[in-house]
Order: sequence, then C-alpha cells, then structure tokens
Amino acid sequence: MGNRTLTTPPDQHKRCHFYNRVEVIGRYSNPPSTPVDLHRLLTTIPPDKDLEVVDRPPRQHQRRLRPEELLSLTADYVEGVEVIELAKRYRITRQTVLVYMRRLGVPRRHPRLGPDTANQAADLYLVGNSLAVVGNILGVDPGTVRRALLKDGVSIRDPQGRPR
Repeated sequence: MGNRTLTTPPDQHKRCHFYNRVEVIGRYSNPPSTPVDLHRLLTTIPPDKDLEVVDRPPRQHQRRLRPEELLSLTADYVEGVEVIELAKRYRITRQTVLVYMRRLGVPRRHPRLGPDTANQAADLYLVGNSLAVVGNILGVDPGTVRRALLKDGVSIRDPQGRPR
C-alpha cells in the first residue's frame, strides 16, 4: 500500500480520514492467517480513494474575559457603546456580551415590556397611535412594542394604518 502523505497549505484547515473506515477497521480487526489473505486485504482498497479531504472551519476557541476586562466591558456598555462594537472589541459574541451584563446585574438598555407596560402600549396603539409614537412615549424601540402587541394578540396595522 505504501506511505501516503497529504500536503495542504497552512492557511487551509483540512481533515483527512479513510475512505471507508468501517471496512478498513473490520478487515484489520481480524488479521489474515495466510500470506494470500494478507495480499487480498491490501489490494482490496482502491489506491487513489483511501484518503478523502474534507473542508471544515477552524475550531472555535472559547474566550473568557479577565476581571479587569469585565469591568471595562461593563463601563463601555453603560456608556452606550453598541453591543456589536463591544463584541468586536473584546473578541466575544454579541450574546456573550448580554450574558455577562445579565450576570453582573447591569440593567438592559432596551428592556422588554412588562405586563402593565404592554397593556398601556396596547391601549395607546388601539386608539390610533403608530408603533413609533407608542415606542417614544414608553421609551422603547417600536420593534419591542410590536412584539409585545403580537404576544398579547393585538393585530398590527399596515404602514398606511389599514387593518391587515
């Protein structure tokens, strides 16, 4: 069978494995008792199909912030830096930024509407105010108002104010 090497450029992340791993392992698990059986075993694997190259992305590395980085992250979040920018700056995901803020007890910048506020939003919307106006009155994003209204079963008007 001979030694085969697979060379790949260092910038590509590739993984090699046997073409038919189960068949090869099964054949080698029961070693042949005669030289004829050994020859048959070695010639049954096609010479150009014993390796298969599979592209795969690089492994994700977990990044934990040190205590001083957490203090800096918290200060930046409270100052109003966007979550996406914080994620890039600290090399973590957007969700991780929010998880850290929740663990540290930092209040959300765009809080969800509670039941009382959602009822107030529904009342304001049903009298004819737009999502943007209701959001400005309550100090939240119009998308937050829309989600709360849909959750409460209120039908949303189209942009021209007509019922859908």
